[in-house]
Amino acid sequence: MLIHRRHLLASTIIAGLAAGGAAPALAQTAPPSPTDQAQTEVEAVVVTGSRIKRSAFNSPDPIQVISAEQGQLRGIASATGLLQASTIASGSPQVTSAISSAFVTDGGPGSETVSLRGLGPNRTLVLLNGRRAGPAGTRGGVSAFDLNVLPLSVIDHVDILKDGASSIYGSDAVAGVVNIITKRDTDGIDAEMFYSQPQKHGGEQYSASASWAKTFDRGFLSISYEYFKKAEQTNGQRPYTNCGRSYITDSNGKRRDPIDPRTGQIQCRDLLYDQIWLYDFNFSGLDGKLQYDYTGKIKGLIPQVPAGGGYPGMPAGFYTVGYSADPQAPDNGVLDYTSPFYLASSLTPRTERNTVFAQGAFKITDSVEAYGEILLNRRATKTNGYRQFWSYQYTGDYDPFSAGFTGDYILSPTPVTNRYRSGQRVDYQRYLGGLRGDFGKIDFLKSWDWDIFTQYSHSKGLYSHDVLLQDAVDSADGRRDGDPSDPTTWATGLGARGNSIIRPTASCVGYVTPISKRQCVDVSWVTPDFLAGKYTPQEEAFLFDTETGKTVYKQLIIEGSVSGNVFSLPAGEVGVALGFHYRKDSINDVPGPITLAGNIWGDSASGVTKGDDLAREVFGEISIPIFKDMFLAKNVELSLSGRHTKVNSYGEDDTYKIGLNWQIVPSLRLRATRGTSFRAPALFELYKNAETAFANQRAIDPCVRWGQNLTQGNITQRVADNCRADGVPDNYTGSGAQATVTSSGGKGALEAETSLAKTYGVIWTPKFADLQVAVDYFDIDVKNEVTQLGAATIINQCYKSLNFPKDRLCGLFTRNAGSHLITTVTNNYINIAEQINRGIDLTVQYGVDLPWDVRMTTELQSTWQLKDTEAKFADTVVDQNGFVGDPDWTGQLNLSFQKGDWTGFWGVDMIGKASDAETEVDKNTTGTLFYKIHTEFTAYHNVSLRKQFEGWSITGGVSNLFDEQPPALTIGQGKYNTVGTSVLSSQYDYLGRRAFLNIKAHF
Repeated sequence: MLIHRRHLLASTIIAGLAAGGAAPALAQTAPPSPTDQAQTEVEAVVVTGSRIKRSAFNSPDPIQVISAEQGQLRGIASATGLLQASTIASGSPQVTSAISSAFVTDGGPGSETVSLRGLGPNRTLVLLNGRRAGPAGTRGGVSAFDLNVLPLSVIDHVDILKDGASSIYGSDAVAGVVNIITKRDTDGIDAEMFYSQPQKHGGEQYSASASWAKTFDRGFLSISYEYFKKAEQTNGQRPYTNCGRSYITDSNGKRRDPIDPRTGQIQCRDLLYDQIWLYDFNFSGLDGKLQYDYTGKIKGLIPQVPAGGGYPGMPAGFYTVGYSADPQAPDNGVLDYTSPFYLASSLTPRTERNTVFAQGAFKITDSVEAYGEILLNRRATKTNGYRQFWSYQYTGDYDPFSAGFTGDYILSPTPVTNRYRSGQRVDYQRYLGGLRGDFGKIDFLKSWDWDIFTQYSHSKGLYSHDVLLQDAVDSADGRRDGDPSDPTTWATGLGARGNSIIRPTASCVGYVTPISKRQCVDVSWVTPDFLAGKYTPQEEAFLFDTETGKTVYKQLIIEGSVSGNVFSLPAGEVGVALGFHYRKDSINDVPGPITLAGNIWGDSASGVTKGDDLAREVFGEISIPIFKDMFLAKNVELSLSGRHTKVNSYGEDDTYKIGLNWQIVPSLRLRATRGTSFRAPALFELYKNAETAFANQRAIDPCVRWGQNLTQGNITQRVADNCRADGVPDNYTGSGAQATVTSSGGKGALEAETSLAKTYGVIWTPKFADLQVAVDYFDIDVKNEVTQLGAATIINQCYKSLNFPKDRLCGLFTRNAGSHLITTVTNNYINIAEQINRGIDLTVQYGVDLPWDVRMTTELQSTWQLKDTEAKFADTVVDQNGFVGDPDWTGQLNLSFQKGDWTGFWGVDMIGKASDAETEVDKNTTGTLFYKIHTEFTAYHNVSLRKQFEGWSITGGVSNLFDEQPPALTIGQGKYNTVGTSVLSSQYDYLGRRAFLNIKAHF
């Protein structure tokens, strides 16, 4: 009996039926196994959200249970897909491998996390079999559990506790708790293979796993291995990501996107490449750019130099482009935007994982059991990317390296390069060992259990990436006539950073770069090949390098608890749980030597992020039965919990939770909770080394050429109005020194985040049907959130603000009144004022027997988000609810049909409408052109069929049956991100229609 009870202590196989209203489950026709029969005899188990054993599964906490089996029927092959598809997560931005590879996210490129209620992965606590799972990832921002660590093949189900639970589980359980429960009771050998093939090439997935398990008289032992591989998917492999069409319409809804006159097709607009930007000797920018005619089709479409002159003379094949204010003009239509390097860049990276998971238990005596778990995982991720970079030099009248270009001008060649690759290898280890048992024959402790364990996790991540060497660019464009080794003879002016430099007028051969120690090479900046990213071997070897950094994150936990009944009341036993928790975390992130030396062009100079923290906690919980078998009070139970936490970096805090479970009649139950949570700042938020970066004005300042950008639809009217109000001329070019961006950790300045969460629910389970309905209202209010906004976000949001210039963000940067240049930006970790998230969860499960011995089970999960506001400061409240990427409604409908050994499945993932129209304009100033800044209702259908044979099964199906594409949006008009013409957000599918096959065998 001890072993069966211990198996259930970390399990909630049936808790969700009563606690969450419905649990995903397929009808079973096979008779229960002896193990199942033994488990039905257990009188008390521990469920997620409580440490007290309960004989009835009636927790006041709202819990959603997700079955790994159902995920496999949907064609899901990873823990990430299983969790992020749940409605409590799908309604808000999530970190997928595509998102973490495209943007700077905590955990580094390739990481995948889960964020409940849109409050962030740092505020979602992930447990593995009821115990906190240690973080994994690369770079200094490691703080959340990386879902890559655990394969789907070892998961039985996942419990999602949908309200705050810091008083039960400690720090980070602000938005809720995700408890991953692994498989048990699988004696023998199991083998499984999965393959998913998209209709179009790219993004294929394959996994193979094997496990062995044995249950014996005094315990059990199991060990599993899985190999997983996901192929790279590039931007060019799907029609909805390979071309960034503007998506502009007229009043009749007819498309008015700029046309490329060379092809007669809509112009693809991503990142400008192969142009030479132009400035006069006062460093005032010209409207046009120079571009080489690689296709030979520009000739005859536009003149080489526009009428009226004012532009440099240029070699044959070069043309002046992009000088007209009209975006439909041919000189804008021939602008080269989408490089072949963009098409070859990774939308999702290539990922490989190897995982070993072992668990076991051994009954030492009738009252004491030893147990343990081992998790070993290696993830390797590879990403292909591309980028712009630039230099500054005089025309050939002053500089022989610019031969053919004439006049009193400064040239800024802006080539692109695909030397922007990155790779990560993360090795994760987790070891758990503990003892648990009861108090044997001690009568007054007969109902009591105890548990004590130690857990150690260790994440080591190596991250490599291509870099462009700052001193190589400086030396190649930085010396004029004079002593090549004497920097005092260099000319100052425009350049890559600060008081920067202009191309020399003599060869640099013989000069050795001061940091990378390389022999200087004369770089052909203005040649067509170099502008297109085609370098000589000597140029590539001189300008580029690769470096590797290392991140180590360690976590040690010691925890002990006791639980049992203290006395009896007329309504039942009063249960109590008491315990302690000790946790030490440490991080040591050492960037590569080039980063440490500050020698990366266009990137920051950062140091080592190193620090540790210690948390000591005591906690208690009590469950009090109030009424039982009374009129309108079939069962009423009150639960109370509290925790005192002391954190070295922050101080002390207390959290509490009150829960009420009121069963009015057998078919109707009410529940309510109210509790506080807190999150101490993560190690990287405390100890991030002081970092200085240099940001190009073009990259961070929306006021650069705001007049032209407004006409071309690249910025909104509000941004233009605020730039004008700030005294910035409409033709301001942003030419000059780069902005200095400073950032650092906030140890000693940051406060802990605190929150208050309230839930109210009703559960209806009528006797006349196999029906369960649960409706829950949630309200989470988080104060003092810790965040880092980013230089571009700070400045862009300032100029987008309705409260400009009084918005607090406007005080985090300075603009020179004379030159109009952004001079400094402060980007430290800060506590923002408040974030509030409110909404309603609906769960419905209905089962019915159909003719021909078919059992149908219907399950609906749905979340309405009523409010999602964020106040960076007390007087700047922004309501994000219903914006693109943050829809106010998501749903999931699953239908399963079972007849004997056959199971059919149809599932639908639904994402509601969303729009940025509340804060962004959807038409130009004249009202003649209209922008699409909304996403329509989107549904993805998944179907499968499974046949169970003796000892093995086969499942085949199709995900995204109707090949639904991500919604298309107008580029650059809203607060959303795009890839190609499509919105780039975690809710949507970018693989397209795909077939999948799953084969399982048991021996």
